[in-house]
Amino acid sequence: MVKILSIDGGGIRGIIPAIVLREIETWLRRSGKAYQLADVFDLIAGTSTGALIALGLALPKTLGASAAKRTGKEERRRAAMSSAAIVRLYERRGQEVFPSHFYRRWTVQAVRHKYPPAGLERLLGETFGAATLKDALTNLLITSLDTEKMEPHCFKNRPDRPVWKDDLNFFMRDAARAATAAPTYFPPAHISPVPPNGKLYCLVDGGLFAGNPAMLAYHEATKIFPRDKNFLILSLGTGIVSTGYRYDEIHRWGYLEWVNPAKGFPLAAMMLAGQSEAVTHRLSRMAGVRYVRLNAPLAGASLQMDDARPQNVESLKAIAARLIAENRQAIDHLCELL
Repeated sequence: MVKILSIDGGGIRGIIPAIVLREIETWLRRSGKAYQLADVFDLIAGTSTGALIALGLALPKTLGASAAKRTGKEERRRAAMSSAAIVRLYERRGQEVFPSHFYRRWTVQAVRHKYPPAGLERLLGETFGAATLKDALTNLLITSLDTEKMEPHCFKNRPDRPVWKDDLNFFMRDAARAATAAPTYFPPAHISPVPPNGKLYCLVDGGLFAGNPAMLAYHEATKIFPRDKNFLILSLGTGIVSTGYRYDEIHRWGYLEWVNPAKGFPLAAMMLAGQSEAVTHRLSRMAGVRYVRLNAPLAGASLQMDDARPQNVESLKAIAARLIAENRQAIDHLCELL
């Protein structure tokens, strides 16, 4: 059975799937089944903040040949970060990426990006260093959008096969920067591959087309493992916006209201919710696919993806704890399958 991990986008709300993964990793270690999640999942996919988690889980302690090229006889490489360490990044450094004194600058956001990228880039540089996608401990799919070509640009680490000999390699820090370049929050990433090919790519957050990247991950997995017919997909969300928009509230809205950050970017929120539900609907009905979706309403927490204030982070942690408690049996069963 091919095992896939897919993680949604959602800014600081990424602490929710990170805590769920910490629970799963703890279960697997206690049972003796696995020490690190990169050994469990055959493919890890992430969008936006989910890309940061995916890359963190696949980051090796020492750089070398890609884990995708392992024959099974080579020495197993250790991960540089546990899911618990990723949780701590959200707890301790979220405000470096989303400084509180910029949080309510909605009028500025209407005419330029809300946050300077320095804090995000410093975090990514310190976290990923010189590691590249080909150093990853498992197969990866990281989403972004090429603004010049107006088409998806997915960063990948996959097996060394002739059909993929032209795959471009990138620094992990650059892939993460592109994947998290949410329009109006951060400027686009302007990056080149490793080694440089003379081209700079202008890339933004893949959440524009794949807030939930599980379907993309499934199709990628069918290419990497063409002989396999059974797939287990763990899809982790970053919180459900459970409060909808009534007719009497929105029927007179114009452009500014539909994209108002203070209202949670209603247009983007609806597009992402619809895309995610369409993915869930399709995968949960596909033959040979066991699709496990874990997500929870954002009750008691901010709907904003950039609210990294300590009180909101604590609220998000409480949501993750409830999600785990309410899905205890499903999580235990999932861990048994991994």
